[in-house]
Amino acid sequence: MMASDNFPTVDWQDGQNADRVKFQVRHEEPVILKMPAGMNWTVNGSEFECTADPDKGMLCDCEGGLLRKLADLNGMPELNEIADACEYSSSRVDVDPAGGRIIIHD
Repeated sequence: MMASDNFPTVDWQDGQNADRVKFQVRHEEPVILKMPAGMNWTVNGSEFECTADPDKGMLCDCEGGLLRKLADLNGMPELNEIADACEYSSSRVDVDPAGGRIIIHD
């Protein structure tokens, strides 16, 4: 996982901020999405070429397509649009279930 202390954080707010996140990702700018409590994070990291960080309980450096799986699991179609932006910019994704965050970076 890369250091993300200086990444801007955007609250998901039921997908209302998806366009803002898409813009940042398409311009290859990192961003942290603060996701709602109770989100289903059950994904197979090997399916998306993730590296597991068991000490932090995170999946790191995943393909952006992971967001499609989370979109399906949680009824969040706006995440599919962010996945498209990740594919466009070749961005990678870290998933932090304990912190309720999705970290998008290069």
